[in-house]
Amino acid sequence: MATGQPSWKWCSKCACLFFGGNAVCAAAGGVHDHLGSGTYTVSYKSDAPGQNQWKWCKKCQVLSFTGDGVGPCHAGGQHDVSGSGDYHLVQDSEGQTPWNWCNKCQGLAWQPGVCQAGGAHAFNGSGRYSICINGNPRAQANIGQDQWRWCKACQLLCYDGINSCAAGGAHISAGSGNYELTMGAPASGSTAQPGWKWCTKCYGLAYSKSASDGVCPRGGTHNHDGSADYALPSSGAPADGEQDKWAWCNQCQQLWYSGNGAGRCCQSPTGGHSKDGSGNYSLKMIPN
Repeated sequence: MATGQPSWKWCSKCACLFFGGNAVCAAAGGVHDHLGSGTYTVSYKSDAPGQNQWKWCKKCQVLSFTGDGVGPCHAGGQHDVSGSGDYHLVQDSEGQTPWNWCNKCQGLAWQPGVCQAGGAHAFNGSGRYSICINGNPRAQANIGQDQWRWCKACQLLCYDGINSCAAGGAHISAGSGNYELTMGAPASGSTAQPGWKWCTKCYGLAYSKSASDGVCPRGGTHNHDGSADYALPSSGAPADGEQDKWAWCNQCQQLWYSGNGAGRCCQSPTGGHSKDGSGNYSLKMIPN
């Protein structure tokens, strides 16, 4: 029997539909801005060199030191490091320096940007940490986890693997409705099209029955491991509570809203999505 899953959002930058929230930035609100950042690799194996007890906060996506307690989180309360690996940072070694520990928010920052505890970061008592950038040095990168990026707004190192927008950085769902998708086989006689799946890398919804899995903004092709099979209505006028003009992009295979233009496609030579050959899909909207 088909069931509905809420919390799907439209990204105002790439126009795609994605699942999940955004990483909250302390600098003037909004999400972290990774424009201009390299991709950093942070070691997390137990035998990795350097200082451990660095943890990822699942609320703001920041890497913070937990050896002196858990610091304040701009997303509310304290950092939530449950489920995080135990990351290791090397001081004064190969890689890119100087990264510093902020003794107020416990985060790792490049410059005295906006601190989650208020004011600017305070680096008193910090060592000068080195982290691998873009896989260099490889000896340390091959035991690490990449997709960590510098936020130019708050200067912190933040994990960007939680979602990825083809227009750069994280998806922005401000102004989006809350969409509910049908999971499982469509009802008998339904015009809904099955075969739509969630990508575990970019969090977008992509059609899985094409000859190609589609190029993922995170790199490589979309990964549908663990995804439910979603069915989307694809013909006729939208019913009450539904929004049409959603289309399949024949380049990246993702679902995108075509009512505001072509959006941003990671596979297009001209930048925008293409709806050639697509049906007119309608999505159910529920109150936020």
